[in-house]
Amino acid sequence: MPIDCFSVTFKEWTVGARANMQTRFMRRTLLIIVGLTILQALLLVAYAHYEAEVLASESDRLTDRQLYSRARENAERALALNPNHGYARYYLGYLELLQERYPEAINVFQSAIPLMPHLPALLKMLAQGYFFSGDYARATQTLDRYLRMDPAPRAGPDLIFRMWAQALCYSQEFGRASIALAKAEAYQKFRTELLQTRVLNSILLDQIPMADYYYRMFKFFAPTHRMDPGPLFANALAAGKLQSLTRFLELNRMRGELDGSTEKILALAYAKQARLDLAIATLKRAMGFVPNDPEIP
Repeated sequence: MPIDCFSVTFKEWTVGARANMQTRFMRRTLLIIVGLTILQALLLVAYAHYEAEVLASESDRLTDRQLYSRARENAERALALNPNHGYARYYLGYLELLQERYPEAINVFQSAIPLMPHLPALLKMLAQGYFFSGDYARATQTLDRYLRMDPAPRAGPDLIFRMWAQALCYSQEFGRASIALAKAEAYQKFRTELLQTRVLNSILLDQIPMADYYYRMFKFFAPTHRMDPGPLFANALAAGKLQSLTRFLELNRMRGELDGSTEKILALAYAKQARLDLAIATLKRAMGFVPNDPEIP
């Protein structure tokens, strides 16, 4: 019986065409599934980012209302949804700063620097974290970076220059502190506090007449205020300037402006310089101001 070549070829073609159709259908189905999966993932990410925005904004509002625990919860939830949310990190760091958890605030602010679009505000807060934790050198470095920004930040120059001047003074950069204090004087908001820093900086520069001048100016603008001698002693001790502090306090004594606390600080300064007779005599005078002070005996 003769072989029908055309019939065999047609059957083979039919089987091959059907297989090709099935393959193409499976490919299209797979592409659709992959596309839908990607779309679903993108939608989930978009929703998570949207939810993070809502939570971060709510955290800011709750902070303004001083509901700190709820504000923290919202900021942390926002970061769980979007770890790269710069503002959520900023709000969380601000909460840490408000609650005086300075190391935690510094860590949060540092992690937010690459993510924060509004960098000046973040640098200002980071500088405050360093300043209030006593790390004046890093506070100065952060404020230097802040003040080098172009265009110059416009928010809170009075606070920035005050903190910059004090950080420079406390980190014993007395020359730069003088420049910063001169710039800070253009703003009156922190005049009383800045005058106290002026007094300290002049003492540390061995400029006792200038320290006396700034002290008298301080008393003129704030006659009811008292200058705390504790920071003067701590910084003078750290800078090795106890002799300058002693001369300044002795000038105040000549005016009759010493009290029990200041007499105790002067006695400590004498003792640190091995002037023990003067230290004992000064402590006896301090007892006249505060006879029941348990620290003096």
